[in-house]
Amino acid sequence: MKSLLKAAFALVLGIGVYGFAPASASDRPDYCGIDHDHRSHNASYYNHYDGDKYSRAGSYRGSRDGYDRRGRRDGYDNDYNRRGRYDDGYNRGGRYGRRHARSRVVHRETYRTRYRARITLVEEIYWTRSGREQLVCSIVVKGREAHYVPHRRLRRIANRGCSPRARVQYL
Repeated sequence: MKSLLKAAFALVLGIGVYGFAPASASDRPDYCGIDHDHRSHNASYYNHYDGDKYSRAGSYRGSRDGYDRRGRRDGYDNDYNRRGRYDDGYNRGGRYGRRHARSRVVHRETYRTRYRARITLVEEIYWTRSGREQLVCSIVVKGREAHYVPHRRLRRIANRGCSPRARVQYL
């Protein structure tokens, strides 16, 4: 009984191999006499026929590393999203994809001095990489005679104009 089963199985297997062999041999694409890149209608065309100027020009759909010949990204990996709008990463929604601008100005004041200089107080909220907000108060002296403004005056302006929880930096 077992030998009869084995013989039947071998017969079925032989017919299957014999049936699939001609099908795999006929996978060769038809010859095309038009002067164009034949990979547009059959990806394996140049595996069966001699290469021409199109086969030696490189891959059909861009290069493998994702850059075209001019060094630009190809496909959807550029600065435009799928709707064609410019996407710099700050306008994405969702819980995890939301990004903020790098900072937001909360308070700004300008003080005049007796020298040719101005003192500018800028209080900003910076977002750290972990998503935490950090309040920073910057005091900047600008002008030709900025070096004449005493540091004591800057400290007084910082004590008066900055929030108590802000980190103060003198620039």
